[in-house]
Amino acid sequence: MRFQTHSIIIFVLIIVFYSPLALAADASLFSGGQIDTRGQGFSYVGLDITQKIYQNISIAGRLIPNYLTYKFPSGDESVRATSPGLYSVVGIKLSWSQTTVGLFGGTEYRYTSLHPDVKNADVRGTTFAGLIQGEFDTWLPSRTNFNVFGSFSGTSSFLYEGARIKQQITNLSFKKPNTINIGVEQFFGRNPDFHQVGVGPIVELYNISHKIAFALRTGYQHDSTFGNGMYGGLDFYVRF
Repeated sequence: MRFQTHSIIIFVLIIVFYSPLALAADASLFSGGQIDTRGQGFSYVGLDITQKIYQNISIAGRLIPNYLTYKFPSGDESVRATSPGLYSVVGIKLSWSQTTVGLFGGTEYRYTSLHPDVKNADVRGTTFAGLIQGEFDTWLPSRTNFNVFGSFSGTSSFLYEGARIKQQITNLSFKKPNTINIGVEQFFGRNPDFHQVGVGPIVELYNISHKIAFALRTGYQHDSTFGNGMYGGLDFYVRF
């Protein structure tokens, strides 16, 4: 069943990415990373291709290689987990004016190595499971942006949720090439071995003509291994 599900996802992604319809599709590249003061973090790079099929309905495919690292206690030892992975998802995007809602389903492949090795860890070695992702994004007339993202993976029931509120503070008439947005973010993630929650400010620069966004993030984080600490991150987005 897992092989069949993976084959279906890859087949749909090939259609979205390489069919003649993709020539008229919207493509975007996004990447980013986050690391805390204890060397725990998550980084990714992804490609999104979206094809409109009706006025307010689009189909989208995404490929997202990523790298996760975290630490958790096992007896008297601190175990470091390194976990490269790959998300492959397809889904539907609904859009109305400045509002977009997306729902995606697919698969996650991940290889988790532990140092030192813990044979009875809940997450260890090669895992392959289903993945569900959802997102909501809207711009208000006040130039305030609300964004919510969530995902759930069958790999150890990994759950992630993130929310952002941003306010455009410059170039409100859009006569200049760049705009600056400031805001705040909140995130939560957990699996059976580890969980974390964080909050902090965001500063984002967006170039209108090239459709490029670059954001700096930092803030306060609490995790189950070390308790309180700080984190920092970068995000990059470009639409072709």
